[in-house]
Amino acid sequence: MLVELIGYGVARIVLPFLSLGRVYVEAFSATPEPLRWPDYRRDATGRIELRQAAAAWIGFGMCLLMLLAIIAMFHGTLFWARLEYRQMVA
Repeated sequence: MLVELIGYGVARIVLPFLSLGRVYVEAFSATPEPLRWPDYRRDATGRIELRQAAAAWIGFGMCLLMLLAIIAMFHGTLFWARLEYRQMVA
């Protein structure tokens, strides 16, 4: 449940920004409508509205990718710092 809340929140903020307003997430409700395949629909203006569950998983995936990028960045930074230190000591 925590994963869905975090993912939903991230998707609700990030998806409209990344899609330039063409994709948005439906409003949060305690009792969402039954899911249909696919987990989106188009509104009257042609924008895509994602369902809560689909948006939660997309948002959670974005969080994981960001975490992976941060870890890779710091790992690379620490690797080069250690390499430079070894060259200075030697």
